[in-house]
Amino acid sequence: MDNKRKRRVTSISATLIFFFACCAYTLYILNFSNPRLPPPVSLLPTINTLKKIEHVTDLNKEYVFVGDIHGNYDEFMELIDDKIGGLGENTTIILLGDFIYKGPESDKVVSYILNHRDQVKCVLGNHEILVMMAYLNPDFSKWVKRPKLMTPLTFSTESDFIPQDISKISTAHEKLARELGFSKLSQLAEHCSVAIELDLDITGDKLFGAHAGMLPGDFMKPNQIPGVSSLSNMKYVDKKHWSRTSREKENKNYIRWYKLWDKYGDYFSNAKVFYGHDASMGLNLRKQTKGLDTACIKDNLLSSMKVKYDRKKGQYDYTLIQVECS
Repeated sequence: MDNKRKRRVTSISATLIFFFACCAYTLYILNFSNPRLPPPVSLLPTINTLKKIEHVTDLNKEYVFVGDIHGNYDEFMELIDDKIGGLGENTTIILLGDFIYKGPESDKVVSYILNHRDQVKCVLGNHEILVMMAYLNPDFSKWVKRPKLMTPLTFSTESDFIPQDISKISTAHEKLARELGFSKLSQLAEHCSVAIELDLDITGDKLFGAHAGMLPGDFMKPNQIPGVSSLSNMKYVDKKHWSRTSREKENKNYIRWYKLWDKYGDYFSNAKVFYGHDASMGLNLRKQTKGLDTACIKDNLLSSMKVKYDRKKGQYDYTLIQVECS
């Protein structure tokens, strides 16, 4: 190749490099300087659908399941410090979801969880999930008609999870997502799960916690793994097709999910389910299902249930503990 041709090739190459550099810089300016475009987002870790606390043999241990806190930090602290007697080494708190959002101090609740993660466990409610979705999709409003284009959450049983009704995501969810930021949301994703299981060896009982609830056989029958939507958001189930769950009563075949436990729970007599989510039903303590959302956010009560072994009786006692909210 002669010198003239070499200079021409070099000139064309330099022009192309300059052109692509200008394109890259323009995209950078558009993405980071235009306030109408969303900022870059870091993906959250994979969230466990179920976490187990297996082989509970220490009879000095006590477990306290706590209903929806909704950012009411002061009432949460009153429950722990005054009603339970402090967070002792033998005490494990299990939050049943919706521990953030609506109330005044969600950030303090999250900080307390993360600062005491060895003794404070948590399951995710529909509002924690919506806050995480708002973080991943700060431009969420434009995806209402095209939800499949959203950045999904990843769970151990569902790799591309998007809530059924993304219209529930609000600007308040987005604001809280910004306040908490990537670090705290990422730590919550690693620490919490969608459901939790306690295996009490001394009695053979299995205690489950899930924000919305779960159906007879879930996590107990082979291959009966409930969906994230059901665990975090259901209130009703089609009594003829248990795979169909919903937040709303779709038709006359849909009944409150816990009624299936009233009818079929004897097949899983060693199981109990603790849940929140359903404030409209209030305190709902049945034989095998324990509803603990008593609308603290509406100045009612923050409800919890302590589970502790009674050596004299040779069984676990279940004690209701409540705090007035204001």
